[in-house]
Amino acid sequence: MACTCNYKEFLEVEWSVPTINSKECAERVGMALEEIADVRGVRVNLLLKTVTVCFDDDRLGLQQLKDAMGNVGFPAVLV
Repeated sequence: MACTCNYKEFLEVEWSVPTINSKECAERVGMALEEIADVRGVRVNLLLKTVTVCFDDDRLGLQQLKDAMGNVGFPAVLV
């Protein structure tokens, strides 16, 4: 599922986050990612347990996104 990113020059990736099991979990993951300066959009799908992130890949790497989710207790794997 696409996030609300309207920036064609940015990369959009989807992560599987199997430990998301409540609205609170989804909000926690979303907030952790939205705090990163070069993230332009985040969508958390609680039913599919996925997180879609739109970001400036010239300034931010995938590992930084993965670490942000892991740091709040939600390990992620690229889909």
